[in-house]
Amino acid sequence: MAVPGCTAWRGELAQQHNRRVEEHVRDVQQFNLRALSTAPPLAIADDLDTVKQRRTADPTAASDVLALSVEKLRIETLRNNLDLDVVFIDPSLAQTLASEEVAKFDATVFGGVTYKRQDLPRLDGDLVAFTSDTKALDKTVAKLTALEQTKEAFSIDIGIEVPLPTGGTLKLRNAFDEANKLSPQRFEQYVSGAEFSFSQPLMRGAGVAANTASIRLARLNTQVVNATTKLITIRVLAGAEKAYWRVYGSQRMLDVRIQQYNLAFDNLELVRARAAEGLSPTIEIIRAEVGVAGRLEGLIVTETNLRIQQRELKRILNMDHLSLDSRTTMNITSPPDLLRWTLDRDQLADAALTNRMELLELELKLAADALKIDLARNQALPLFVLDFGYGILDRQGSFGTAWQGMWDFDNTELSFGLRGEIPVTNDAREAQLRRTILTRTQRMATRAQRELAIRQEVYDALDMLDQNWQRILAARQNVIVSGVNYEAELKQFKEGLRTMREVLEVLTQLGEAQIREIRAIVAYQIAQIDLAFATGTLLGYAGLDLSPVPLATSSVGQ
Repeated sequence: MAVPGCTAWRGELAQQHNRRVEEHVRDVQQFNLRALSTAPPLAIADDLDTVKQRRTADPTAASDVLALSVEKLRIETLRNNLDLDVVFIDPSLAQTLASEEVAKFDATVFGGVTYKRQDLPRLDGDLVAFTSDTKALDKTVAKLTALEQTKEAFSIDIGIEVPLPTGGTLKLRNAFDEANKLSPQRFEQYVSGAEFSFSQPLMRGAGVAANTASIRLARLNTQVVNATTKLITIRVLAGAEKAYWRVYGSQRMLDVRIQQYNLAFDNLELVRARAAEGLSPTIEIIRAEVGVAGRLEGLIVTETNLRIQQRELKRILNMDHLSLDSRTTMNITSPPDLLRWTLDRDQLADAALTNRMELLELELKLAADALKIDLARNQALPLFVLDFGYGILDRQGSFGTAWQGMWDFDNTELSFGLRGEIPVTNDAREAQLRRTILTRTQRMATRAQRELAIRQEVYDALDMLDQNWQRILAARQNVIVSGVNYEAELKQFKEGLRTMREVLEVLTQLGEAQIREIRAIVAYQIAQIDLAFATGTLLGYAGLDLSPVPLATSSVGQ
């Protein structure tokens, strides 16, 4: 049953917040294109004239051009990419956790001051029997009665406690106590005492290895995070480079589409001139117009694809002056490496096993598993603790004389102790030990599986690299013969031996051959990136660079 007026006790959210969330969850808004349009919509017939006499393409109408090389791409990606901004915080967080573990051995200085005053009434005490050498008191039964009195107490307690890497605790304490009776008679008492104590586990929790295991685990975790950060960095940079070459491919494809469109338009004007002179029939004009219209759709689609690819690259770069929907175009300045590489497949596979961060991460986790197994074995032992204490004490008329007098060692206290704890079954800790051992066994099997997968990835990347090189060669040969064929067919048309339909067919073949070559070139560049990534590296400007990539922020401007 709800209690009125107690919504805060039940953790209720603010009513305004609840209403806003419920409205968003409950209501499905309509997307009204007519209402959102900034100009009256046009039907096909009304808008058809805008494409009939289009002579050349205007793909972006850019007001600004950004020259972008692969080197600049990497620098700006490291500097601005939001995915990397998030990832680069992880090493600092991991290092902070390691620092927290190291700080568990920090000494603690403690101290306190207490003042107490009591006005006590007359109080009945216990019945007691005296044993005395005085016959009058011996075996006398009496009741002790505390008189009305006023007491005052003042105490100071200071010391230091030091956790030891062996699992023990060292403690040094000095206390000063002043206890005064103010009435009915005044008595003053000043006591100073120093105490040294030491407590040390003998089995469970004993030893430097067991008590520094958490620190070493935190340091291993820091190394795991660093390896993961490098892996993600390489993946993001490789993705940026792939986007870079996709923009390059889209630009080259747009150039081909523009060339195809302009050549078709040139042929249309040629046919019109020949028809006006009576050299070609009128039907050839219709065929030429069909050729122009047929290439316009491909041109429009390629323009849109270029804008989409550039927007993806802008998102990765995330530069301040480069918004996603800006009219700035990317000028790809790094040419593709059109060289055939002869690579040692087994050497690259071995290099991948050395460089891949996934394997280093597994190796670090296996080292952490070994530490956890040792720690679990220690925690499965019985608990025995050795306690030792030694103290000195003195009472004088002042704090100073009491503190000085206690160093005469006239009043001392010495204690030894041994306490133990043995579980009846110890099933929980033994099960934890077995689970830790099984986890490490499973991870070792995972490492063997991952090594095999990495070798397969390298070999697959090499096959794709060779395939795409062969594609380039085949496409280049096709472009050459298609270009010769087009020139021949166009010449035959001018001589009246071919129709415009035949000329347009070979022009289409030329364009498709050029596009296939561009796609093969882009695929070859991406295959090189994939091969470098498979070996745990980044692609160098002139080939494979197997040197490690620095992750520090300062390396961005180097």
